Amino acid sequence: MSKLFFLKIIYRNAVSLHKITSIVESVKGAKIKHLNFISKGRQFVGVIAFEASQLIDFEYILRLIKGNRDISEVEEITDMSLCL
Repeated sequence: MSKLFFLKIIYRNAVSLHKITSIVESVKGAKIKHLNFISKGRQFVGVIAFEASQLIDFEYILRLIKGNRDISEVEEITDMSLCL
């Protein structure tokens, strides 16, 4: 059974959103369900929701995203009211 995970991501304007989405989609079984990014000056801030079949897939995706030096901050969102 798949579970929905939410991440808050802050990244520089120079990074393409495609880079972030391709990281998530590179993990077998992971599918993006929702994207909401806005520009705040020189950075983009937003939420990405994706479905993954296992917790280990989520942890692997999180590690891949954090490994990108152009991304300033990544954190898991547990309060779903922040996603609306």
